[in-house]
Amino acid sequence: MAAMDNFETSSDIFSHLLKRHQYKYPDDGAHKKWKFPQLFIIFASGDINQATDAIVKDLSHPIGSGLIASVLIEEYIRDDMIKKIRTNLKPMDERLQLHPNYLKSVKLIDRMNCSTIHIEEFEEEDTKKQYGHRKKGSPIVVLDFPQYYFGKSPTAITTLSTFRNLDELFKLYKRERLSFESVSVWSSKLSQCFDVVTRIPQGVNWTFNCKNISTKSPLQVTLPNSEVSIMQNIHFETLSTPGNVKTIAFPIK
Repeated sequence: MAAMDNFETSSDIFSHLLKRHQYKYPDDGAHKKWKFPQLFIIFASGDINQATDAIVKDLSHPIGSGLIASVLIEEYIRDDMIKKIRTNLKPMDERLQLHPNYLKSVKLIDRMNCSTIHIEEFEEEDTKKQYGHRKKGSPIVVLDFPQYYFGKSPTAITTLSTFRNLDELFKLYKRERLSFESVSVWSSKLSQCFDVVTRIPQGVNWTFNCKNISTKSPLQVTLPNSEVSIMQNIHFETLSTPGNVKTIAFPIK
């Protein structure tokens, strides 16, 4: 009996320490304030497989620096994109499954009855898998709701909305109310990518059809006045817009 009491006491202590750790995780304070949030914009001609891989990867650890916070997709590919994300979702990092930021978002999602993409699980007797429910600790993509609905602190979720044209895209971007440090545009048409750059004032660092490529040109140190350079099949460009200077990088095939 004493051994059982000691086991329960040890378990309680571990749970308490874990909870304290979760409130302070990550150590860089990314749970308190958004750090370099990224916006994904995906057009119908973009590589949705590569874009999906990047989104799913960030969803496995949705609190941190430089993560995808919001996704805007062209209406034509909405259903395919949702299906691909749902199919490829992986369980979330255990340290975040009980994180206060995540649990707060889940509570709001359930209260507002938001449509979401998540990992589903089914009861054993539901052999036809007709009555699935969100798996506890599943990563979550909220459909058609902006980030600001879920609070000012990092939410541990990703939002996804749909546009039909550039005007709708711009309105959805403003609705998110996040100061996006970087924007990734996915389209086979470079002219379309540059149209978005000129329409959206935020975003210092821009990438086309890729993620996690530094927008700082390797030649900037030696050629500070150069606006365009190419190095290792990556096109680097500096674009001056009213009140802002944007750096752009994209792979050249």
